[in-house]
Amino acid sequence: MAALDRMVERVQKAWPNVPVFKAYTSKAIRGRMVRAGEQADSVSEALQRLLDQGTKRVAVQSLHMIPGSEFHDLLPLASKFMLQENGFERVEVGFPLLAGEEDIEQVAQAILSVLPTHRKAREAVLLMGHGTLHPGNVYYEGLHDCIQQLDPDVFVGALEAEPGIEAIRDKLMQRGVEKAFLLPFLFGAGHHASKDMVGKSGHTWKSVLEKIGISCEAVLKGAGEYDALAAIWLAHLDEAMKRLERR
Repeated sequence: MAALDRMVERVQKAWPNVPVFKAYTSKAIRGRMVRAGEQADSVSEALQRLLDQGTKRVAVQSLHMIPGSEFHDLLPLASKFMLQENGFERVEVGFPLLAGEEDIEQVAQAILSVLPTHRKAREAVLLMGHGTLHPGNVYYEGLHDCIQQLDPDVFVGALEAEPGIEAIRDKLMQRGVEKAFLLPFLFGAGHHASKDMVGKSGHTWKSVLEKIGISCEAVLKGAGEYDALAAIWLAHLDEAMKRLERR
């Protein structure tokens, strides 16, 4: 939520006269929020709310890391709300963080600019992405390859796809790494960061590395909290806002 609130602040500052609504593509997150007594609109519910208020044009900015299934579901939803009777004049969907070759290079440079400043030579950095069976997972692999060319001690892995922690662990052993920084490559440092990256079970990334003698230092800060990365999402939103102006 810290990452989301910070992003809303940035959007309101960039477009001070445009109302900003929050919506959630994840059913799991919506369920947890509702059980906690918080409002958690789906994108469809938020769009309907705006339509009922008389809004004519809407930019839906994805805060996903890659163009996976949840992002692609936004595209037919936008079309549906434009084509229905008395629907929106226009709905534009802003791209996720990684949406093309240029984004991969920009994100790699942004990541390197926000790594822990007290990191010493030969200390590794592991970025934990979510991963997916969707073809969009190729963006994690592309980012990993790009960032390795810039700094071979920085690795991008995924919880539910390749490269996983075991493959990265083996590379760290080969390189003789003794310390690793663990950072969530997720929009916010939430459930997966606290449970799967640094949790107490023997299967967390921290546990897997500590079993082979690599000390770990976690930085529990989501990608959306870094200005360098947020700027890329905001650039995609700017493009979507400009498309809204077209007739």
